[in-house]
Amino acid sequence: MKRLFKLKKSLLVVIGLIILIGFTITSIFSYQISQTALQQQMTTSTLPLTSDNIYSEIQRDLLRPVLISSLMGNDTFLREWLINGEKDTEKVRRYLARIMEEYGTFTSFLVSEKTKIYYHPTGVLKTVKKGVKRDEWYFRVSEMKKHHEINIDHDMANSDAITIFINQKIFDKDSNYIGVTGVGLSLKSASNLVESYHQKYSRNIYFVKKDGKIMLKNSDSEFSKISEVCGENQVSLLLNDGV
Repeated sequence: MKRLFKLKKSLLVVIGLIILIGFTITSIFSYQISQTALQQQMTTSTLPLTSDNIYSEIQRDLLRPVLISSLMGNDTFLREWLINGEKDTEKVRRYLARIMEEYGTFTSFLVSEKTKIYYHPTGVLKTVKKGVKRDEWYFRVSEMKKHHEINIDHDMANSDAITIFINQKIFDKDSNYIGVTGVGLSLKSASNLVESYHQKYSRNIYFVKKDGKIMLKNSDSEFSKISEVCGENQVSLLLNDGV
């Protein structure tokens, strides 16, 4: 009887161990499957939705400067001033300075397609030229199909400060392209926007140029190129073709 009892006891222990091991293995597999499913959901659903939400909020937050640039691009004074030979540059200087003062923008500008002169609230800044890296933005905007774009770049007129530019093309009454105008927002304003998105969505936010260089990011990130970034909680927005 004792041997039978011991045998039964041993058998129960073995069965218990088998059940415990089976339960553990099942739990591990279930956890791994759940993790895989969660990662797939993040990749295919959550992150794209978050990117769309952030994209929409960027559009909303930048709506005011976009409207300002649009008004400048359709302003009768600027059109006629360009068409009539760009005489009396002081007039356009005062106009651009007034835009900055009235709307609180970091900068404002006008570039003529005919003369390639870059006008600024401080006066004539320079003449843009093909083949000059700092002037590539103008010729890219000239050739793009869209009438406006949002772009982050260095502002030469303000000690190369990183600036969000809203570039607006200007056309005459016959729809001929005659120049580019627009405004710029300061890095502080742009950084505040990125930080607010970061806090709201718990995502690292990157504004990236076509070459992969990160132009703007939240304060928690130390990366300089998008190729260095890894992980699921990242949202990047490509610049230069319009946000």
